[in-house]
Amino acid sequence: MNQNAISYRSSSLGVDGCKEGWVGVAIDECGHLVGSYVSATLKNLLSYFSGIRVVAVDMPLKLVNQPTREADQLVRKELGSKRGRSVFPAIPKFMTDPKWIDANPEDLNIESLKRFGCAFSRQTLNLKNKILEVNQCQSEHLTILEVHPEFCFMQMNDGVPQPFSKKTWNGMQQRLSLLKSKGIYLPSDLGSDVGNISPDDIIDAAAVAWTAKRFSEDLALPYPQDPNGPQIWV
Repeated sequence: MNQNAISYRSSSLGVDGCKEGWVGVAIDECGHLVGSYVSATLKNLLSYFSGIRVVAVDMPLKLVNQPTREADQLVRKELGSKRGRSVFPAIPKFMTDPKWIDANPEDLNIESLKRFGCAFSRQTLNLKNKILEVNQCQSEHLTILEVHPEFCFMQMNDGVPQPFSKKTWNGMQQRLSLLKSKGIYLPSDLGSDVGNISPDDIIDAAAVAWTAKRFSEDLALPYPQDPNGPQIWV
């Protein structure tokens, strides 16, 4: 039997997109770190954590053919003006259709302006392939949740958004402190692969792993509650 299947079957996995591809942080029922991994593809990352049943990903999942999603609007409002800006609008569903999948950003925005009267930032449009990658990894044996790290930290912090950006020293220390308060301790050395990527990506992956764990315990909350549309969990 695959050793990973034994190690990770009762664990929860948090995944964040990064420059290198994807980074995953797995925690056990107590919140203790049991593994971390970075991979160019999500499929390979999930294979590494074989046996995992609940995965939380900081990436839009369900798309709609509208300029905005209710889930994004709700979470943005909860986070307030400062942290709410970290919730990027999800691309419209048509952008992942075969006809448009290879289109350049300029053509996508021209079509979006025709349909909805709005355009999307290059940063938002660049998430298209990662959104497709997540949806291609869906399976009946795996629950994949859409989660937003800043919303996780707000929940850890008794409903108060973080005052400092995650890119700052103060912001990083505050988020590490909140993770520790939930039993999640990230070691000073994560190895030559994970340890060499941007620290905020690792911290975000750990935060969404916490929500995956809460989901396994029936404690996580969906925004909005309607299961028929896109939901962001916390």
